[in-house]
Amino acid sequence: MKINITYWLVLSCLSASFLTRAQNRLVQEADSLFASGNFVLAATAYERVYFFSSDNAGRIRALFQRAESQKHLRNFYDAYKSLVRIQSFDVDDSMRCAANYQLAVNLYLANFFADAERFCAKNSSLPINTPEYRSSLLLHGLTLNELNRYAFARLKFNEFVASSALNGQQKDSLTRFVDQYYAAKHLPALKSLKKARRLSKVIPGAGLFYIGKSGKAFVNIGLQLLAVGYTGANIYFGNYFSAATAGWFLVRAFYTGGVNQLNDLVPLVNNQRARGFNDGFRTAFQSQLQHYGIFN
Repeated sequence: MKINITYWLVLSCLSASFLTRAQNRLVQEADSLFASGNFVLAATAYERVYFFSSDNAGRIRALFQRAESQKHLRNFYDAYKSLVRIQSFDVDDSMRCAANYQLAVNLYLANFFADAERFCAKNSSLPINTPEYRSSLLLHGLTLNELNRYAFARLKFNEFVASSALNGQQKDSLTRFVDQYYAAKHLPALKSLKKARRLSKVIPGAGLFYIGKSGKAFVNIGLQLLAVGYTGANIYFGNYFSAATAGWFLVRAFYTGGVNQLNDLVPLVNNQRARGFNDGFRTAFQSQLQHYGIFN
């Protein structure tokens, strides 16, 4: 019995040593592929590391590196899917913040701004002050900017400036820049979908005029008038069944169509109006940060 116990202990030690060496080789292979710029194979290699790794830290590092490989390939949503596998209860606040930040970065780059904002908001409640936390403040402002939530974006940019290592004069200068750029008179004139729909329900085509689509408004009004004319003509000639079916169907279709197309047109118009402002601020703010030695 004593011999059997000794045998199994020796075998266990040998097995553990073998597995450790095998894991180290997998990590070295993946890191070598990443360093050489072979990101497609590196992503696959890090997946093997994640699968075979016996410690949580090694698995988390593998997911970060796999996501970084996919980011280099501009597969931003795939990078997000790699990072979202990290279980928040397995990591401390600093690592959780880093993961949330990278998740938000990849979603931002993939143009999923609302989802990116959600991960930035998670970092806002963490009681830390790491580089990833401060970067999250900046990214939070940028995502809110893309969502045209300008009042909240302004607050986040100013919070980022306050958390930076700049001196008081530099912080004041950057804060003034943000406040002046976000002054109400400079903001794009965005249109309300609710108001546009209400106008078109009361006066056909009015919502389209409100958002600046006069051509579409005239077409919609013309189609509704034709539908009403068709219905009236059928009533005049005694074709009551046609008036009650086809005529009513056409009137209703063109009326509701004029209202419902605003669901697509209003966001499109707002995006066109906001694009110049959003891109202009991002470029100008980046220039300001580079001037003060941040994110060179």
